[in-house]
Amino acid sequence: MMKSFYLLLVSQWLANIGDVLYIVALIALLYQQTGSALAAASFPIAVTIGMTVSGLFFARVLSRFTLGQTLLVTQLLKTVLLGAVIWSESILVLGLVVLIAFLDGFARPVQASFIPRLTTNRQQANSLVQGSNQFIQLAMWPLGTILVASFSSAIALIIALMTFILSTLVTYQFVRALERDVTIEDGESDISLRDSLAIVRTAPQARLITVFVTFESFVSTLWISALLLVYLERHLHIDSGWWGSMNASFLISMILASAYLYRAQRSSSLGISSLLSVGAALLFGVTSHIVFSLVALAVQGYATQLRIVQTNTLLQETTTATQLPYVYSVQQTAYTLAFSIGSLTFGMLADGLPIAIVYLIGAGLTVPLVWLGRQIDLMDDVIQSA
Repeated sequence: MMKSFYLLLVSQWLANIGDVLYIVALIALLYQQTGSALAAASFPIAVTIGMTVSGLFFARVLSRFTLGQTLLVTQLLKTVLLGAVIWSESILVLGLVVLIAFLDGFARPVQASFIPRLTTNRQQANSLVQGSNQFIQLAMWPLGTILVASFSSAIALIIALMTFILSTLVTYQFVRALERDVTIEDGESDISLRDSLAIVRTAPQARLITVFVTFESFVSTLWISALLLVYLERHLHIDSGWWGSMNASFLISMILASAYLYRAQRSSSLGISSLLSVGAALLFGVTSHIVFSLVALAVQGYATQLRIVQTNTLLQETTTATQLPYVYSVQQTAYTLAFSIGSLTFGMLADGLPIAIVYLIGAGLTVPLVWLGRQIDLMDDVIQSA
């Protein structure tokens, strides 16, 4: 079982490395070809659109294929599409990026749904998955930028394609190594998005966690890189070279949180980690010194990772294996929509208000997370004592 888990992990590592490399390469390539910053900045929007739309089709696809088949086919199609990206004209690139993100929208819920079937220590497994994902983000964005600057976007795209091919091969080995692939139960042969929503609505734990994750996605946009750059230039008035340090502080603290939970015997409190985020946003809003800003970012990153691992672990422990993929697909659709709305909301606020005020407003908007987190903690205590 653990062999299968590590094959799954390696396949997703390779896919994530390829994802970062191709996005970095395409942002640079499109900017070079068009000279438009808006064109380059449209990639996150394209990714969000693709992953949101996939949620509309996820249930239908999964009601016809096993989890293993879905994971293998989507990674294979991603590889084919990236090959098409390399040979396409720039005007077609964004459309292909949307399609790749659409396929990613299937891979992530499937991976998360496999975890309770492949390992008994779910908290440890989720800590390893999330921590390694953040490490890849931390390492590959600067490495990808260096690769593009030192060689070319074309070289970076070819390397990304190679990692996608390797990911497909490892995914194939993973599916072959499964003792039993995951199939749907009898009588669930045609699950729709409406049915998936009904599953979430009628399961108290899944419903509360989904509301929590969705609301957190909205307030988490307070910490996106674009707003951090505005904060650096308009509030701290220091060199933009600190921007990388701010992002690194956030990601490193997330990795440290995963390392802590990997060794921890018991789960963390969602209420307490949410309270830490309120404090981090308040500190970020009132301080005018980079050191305290870095501390606030570290606290926020640490608290965020605690919540990511905790909500995944709780969901996997309280949701039946056959319903789990559908719950994850609903969560991902809600998450991406909330993230889009949050990015737009805080972006508009940052244009009209001092950026420090935006973070103080964000601290206030984070307060409901404390109450929601506390409700989930109480529900979990009841389940554990039963």
